[in-house]
Amino acid sequence: MERLIYRSRAGESVGARDVFDIVETSARRNSAREITGFLLYDEDRFLQLIEGPAGKIEKLIEDLNRDPRHHSIEILAREAARERLFSDWEMKRLITFAGVPAMEAIRNNLAGQPEADAIMQIVTEFLEGPAS
Repeated sequence: MERLIYRSRAGESVGARDVFDIVETSARRNSAREITGFLLYDEDRFLQLIEGPAGKIEKLIEDLNRDPRHHSIEILAREAARERLFSDWEMKRLITFAGVPAMEAIRNNLAGQPEADAIMQIVTEFLEGPAS
């Protein structure tokens, strides 16, 4: 089992509808791939945490590198994992939504996990960083 966090830039023509399509397709495919996690979208940037079998994570990275909807992929963290932190999130979309804010949803899901601080730091830096 492996956990990976990366960020990337959205392609110029990527809009809100594209992000919804990405999440919908990812949730469907990730179930078969045994991959869970979340996708944050902020203006023209993505941050994604994915977790699952190492070989399937590697295949997903190859697919991501060929996807024209984003570029400038930068892996921020990659580590072996004993268990999933987001087992119920086939691919949770965390953009801006009317319910619980993204940070709160992630924090609540990570409650009591030793990895929580490191993941929350990456998420915080992403959300507080420059959008362009």
